Amino acid sequence: MHISHDCKNQKIFIDKCKYLKKVLVHFNVATNPTHTPLPSEFSFKPNEKQCDSKFCQKYQQLVGSLMYLMIGLRLDIGFTVVKLAQQIANSSNDHYQVGLHICRYLLATFRYQLVYNRLSNKSLVAYSDSDWDQDHEYCNSATGYFTMLTQGITSWLSHKQKSVALSSTEAKYMVLSDCSCQPIWTSNLLSEIGFDIPIPHLYGDNLGSLF
Repeated sequence: MHISHDCKNQKIFIDKCKYLKKVLVHFNVATNPTHTPLPSEFSFKPNEKQCDSKFCQKYQQLVGSLMYLMIGLRLDIGFTVVKLAQQIANSSNDHYQVGLHICRYLLATFRYQLVYNRLSNKSLVAYSDSDWDQDHEYCNSATGYFTMLTQGITSWLSHKQKSVALSSTEAKYMVLSDCSCQPIWTSNLLSEIGFDIPIPHLYGDNLGSLF
C-alpha cells in the first residue's frame, strides 16, 4: 500500500498500484480495458461439473489476489469478488473469465486512489444499499455499504444476507441495521481519542425501511 501526502492542501492519498501491477502481469492482462467490474447480464450459476485441481488452484489464486485488493483499497469490485469467492470450491471457466474481466476493469482504473481531505470538515457519513430477489439460486439479497470521513471512504462491506428478505423494504432495512453498527463504532473510537464529531448520518434509498 502506497501512502502520499499533499501538505499544502492537507490531503492524504492511498493506492495499491504497485501490487495491482504485479497482479495484472501475473495473469497476463495488458489489453482490452473495460469500465465495468462485472459483465452486463452475467448470472453467477454454479458449475455442474467437477473442476480439476490445477484449474481450481489457478482460480483460487485469481480470487485471492482480487480479494486482497478489494479488502485493502478497491471497494468498487467488492460485490463481484464476493460472488466469485462463493464459487471457489467448484469454479468454472465462466467464473474465471469474470475474474479476468475484473482485472481488465482494474487496468482501466489503474490510478484510482482513496483521498482524505482534512480541510473538507465533513463528518462521518454512511451509505447503504441492497439488491432484492436477484439471486435465483439461494434467494438471499446482497448487503452493501460504506462509510466516509473527510470525504474519504474508511470502511466498506459486501456480503450475502443471512436470511431471505420477503420484500425490498425488508432487504433495505436489514442493510440499514448492519450498516448502523459501523458509524456508531467509528464515532465512539474517535470520541475516545479526542475528536468531537457530530452525530453520523446514515443514508438509504427506500422510504419504507427508513420509516
